[in-house]
Amino acid sequence: MKFRSTMQLIAAVGIAATLAACATPEGTSTLDKQNSTLSMRDTTLTRLYKEKPEARAAIDAGAGYGVFSTIAMGAVVGGSNGYGVVEDKAGKRTYMRMASGGLNLGVSATETKLVLVFKDKATLDKFTSETFEWGSSASAGAKGEKSGGMNEEAGKMTRDITVYQLTDTGFALTANLAGTKFWPEKGMN
Repeated sequence: MKFRSTMQLIAAVGIAATLAACATPEGTSTLDKQNSTLSMRDTTLTRLYKEKPEARAAIDAGAGYGVFSTIAMGAVVGGSNGYGVVEDKAGKRTYMRMASGGLNLGVSATETKLVLVFKDKATLDKFTSETFEWGSSASAGAKGEKSGGMNEEAGKMTRDITVYQLTDTGFALTANLAGTKFWPEKGMN
């Protein structure tokens, strides 16, 4: 019995490590990784504008926005890992990483795209200049019937940042950014 538990744990760690590697931009050079991140950003924004047209006005009215690709995984111990880019009104880009951890019952893996809209420059500057930890425990979720979807209301966790969450599995996910850390990616800025 102990052997089976050990093997399950080893398999879960292997799966988690493989999925974590998927949550990085493609390429070997800094320029390749930046271009991969910008391609992910463009694809995500195109989808967001199609599914939620009013998001374009929110982004245009904001001080800037960020787009992140995350892989959330779990097998007893879980979490998410991701990358993205934040861009201010002047076009200055900050390439970033993100991660969170927690306990999970079962084994799971989910890819999610997050679009953060910063309503003011002070919040955007704080977010991009240091490690930013989401302190709210607020979360929300809804179950949808269609394939693919988003849950933007899950992201109204602060007054100064609105989060749009897009998944490939519909609205079944809960957006919970509590304890998620974001930080500038060394070597990409």
